[in-house]
Amino acid sequence: MRYTYQYLAIEHDGRVTTDKEQIDSATWLDYLRANRDRYGNLHEYIAAALASLPAETPLVAADIAGQIDEIFHAQEPTAVFQFAMYCWDAFNAGRLSAAAWGAVLGTAWRCGERAMLDHVPLSGALIVRMFKAADQATLFRVGTGRADWDDYLAALPERIPVYRGVTTATKHGETGLCWTTQAEKAKQFSGQNVRNLTDIPGVLHALVPRTALLAAFGQGDELVLDPAVPKEAVHSSYLSGPGLSKFRQNWKKWKAEVKKRQDQ
Repeated sequence: MRYTYQYLAIEHDGRVTTDKEQIDSATWLDYLRANRDRYGNLHEYIAAALASLPAETPLVAADIAGQIDEIFHAQEPTAVFQFAMYCWDAFNAGRLSAAAWGAVLGTAWRCGERAMLDHVPLSGALIVRMFKAADQATLFRVGTGRADWDDYLAALPERIPVYRGVTTATKHGETGLCWTTQAEKAKQFSGQNVRNLTDIPGVLHALVPRTALLAAFGQGDELVLDPAVPKEAVHSSYLSGPGLSKFRQNWKKWKAEVKKRQDQ
């Protein structure tokens, strides 16, 4: 499978640019070998790790993905996401089990403050296929640290109240993949997504059928939902008045503190 990965690069003069490159996941290991200056010994690490995977529990795949991110993300922040795409190709070719694929997807999806789709732009339909192909119990265990997927699913209501933190600049509101069952957490996400003073944070609230659930992360309150499943009772609430003024004041202070740390 050919796909584009992208990442931010900081130039010597301080400018931030976006770099993009085409990769064929079927020949990714050869690509790593040919680009040692960028990836170091990542090729050797992955080859050795994957050789032991068939004889181990599928959860080892989560450890491999996590270690790739921990060891190599400083020199190549997209390494774990590229590894996930390689494993998706391997799963479709029958070389990786659904449980191992779920372990890799769950780990890559929640890596740090970065987001998989920010670095590997994929269609919503393909993302849905990826989650539906994963072993759900393994995906849940990796995403939440819990081993009670069946009990968790049975305890959910038929129509789940969900929230999504957005801003007035959000491109994918109601059709977004990531939601939460906690209104306060959605508010936090909306504030974190503000990029400038004209951007206004807000929260979407909706009811979604339980059948829309693709995965759960965090404490089981961060949900990945199938955007093709219609939501009900959708409404939005954006900051306004004194609340918006106070948020903007705090946002300006926060940006100034970030710039100060970067300049030091």
